[in-house]
Amino acid sequence: MITTADLKAQTRRELADLARNYGVSGWHGMKKDELVEEIKKIQRRLRRKANAEKSLKANAKSRAVSAKAKSPGVSTRRSNGTAKASVSSAQNGSSAGARKPSATRKPNGTRQSSSSKPAVAAKKPEPVSANSLRVRQQMRKRREVMQRNKDLSTGTLVGGSAVRNGTNRSRATEPHQDRVVLLVRDSFWLQASWEITRASVQRAQSAMAERWHTATPVLRLLTVGDVSSNRAESVERDIAIHGGVDNWYIDVEEPPSRFRVLIGYLTDTGEFYTVCRSNVVETPRPGECERLDEHWRDIAEDYERIYSLSGGYDTDGGDLKEVFEERLCRPMPIRGDQGQTVADPTLLREAKLPFDVDAELIIYGKTASSASVMVAGRPVKLQPDGSFTVRMELPDKRQVLPVTAESRDGLRQRTTVVAVERNTKVMEPVELQERL
Repeated sequence: MITTADLKAQTRRELADLARNYGVSGWHGMKKDELVEEIKKIQRRLRRKANAEKSLKANAKSRAVSAKAKSPGVSTRRSNGTAKASVSSAQNGSSAGARKPSATRKPNGTRQSSSSKPAVAAKKPEPVSANSLRVRQQMRKRREVMQRNKDLSTGTLVGGSAVRNGTNRSRATEPHQDRVVLLVRDSFWLQASWEITRASVQRAQSAMAERWHTATPVLRLLTVGDVSSNRAESVERDIAIHGGVDNWYIDVEEPPSRFRVLIGYLTDTGEFYTVCRSNVVETPRPGECERLDEHWRDIAEDYERIYSLSGGYDTDGGDLKEVFEERLCRPMPIRGDQGQTVADPTLLREAKLPFDVDAELIIYGKTASSASVMVAGRPVKLQPDGSFTVRMELPDKRQVLPVTAESRDGLRQRTTVVAVERNTKVMEPVELQERL
């Protein structure tokens, strides 16, 4: 039995598991104190039952000892206050052989031998201790963490569309593909981004069979040696990754070099199951390009250089071209026979040219830190050194703005008047004819 102090030291979830094993009804909605009281009641009931069974066994044992102490062949009977002794084997004329066991009739008419033993009741399973429950819970959590780390899927494929975001699932409009894209960040860093469906992970599990239990998710970096063909590949190293992420940064050496990555599962025997293969990229020489920011908003400012360094112009683009067009919402250009960048002329025309111009007024100055300053009748906050800066709208009109400074004691006052005028004119737009 678990003491009250041990029960109060358990968490609510552990107490709920213990109450479920005891068969407590309604344990789902009970609080911690209620669970402790119910478990204490059940333990008191089990303790009383165990004491009663123990006393019954002790009484039965004492009766068996007293019966054994009596003579087995002589019975004493009292009738009308007179005691008579009779020997059953000699006086009743019974045979010298062993007496057959008598039979008793059951209520349903069948006979049951008195020598047959009563049926043994099924033994109830003993309650699980709190320590065992805690160990089981820790093992279950560890198994769940291992499964999450091994699962590389970023979406579940449902009807050709990806369902993402875990519990807050939302279906994407575009079809989902299993792919991994490799980008060049600078001379010594690469970035791998991937999309893998749950169905692909399940196929890998089925193909690897019992080897799946020892397999670990790996990002394999390959060095592409031959420039003329992409077939001469050698394993540079294996990078252990985990589920829950969809991109990874990889440090490389000896630029310029060509690389490719594979994403898959590696067993303890050295076998590798490939899920996706990336494009081939070539790192530039140190100093040829600055480090690029990881956000796609900044990549959009210099997308053509990143697209070129990542091998977009070397082949038809493939997954790399699709990823860039999806993220940047624009078609990627192609290279002509002489290396020039060409595109569809209809895509180069701009239907609109938005152009907005505005202006604002900045008034700044400096005075004593203990003074008070007002601009156009509004107080201004001073910096510790007495300086101030005010940014104001500048509408199309003439404005007279008095700037006043006053000492703390109110005996000194200084005023400066700023007069400004804005006159904005928008010229007629110029539209040139299309050039063929």
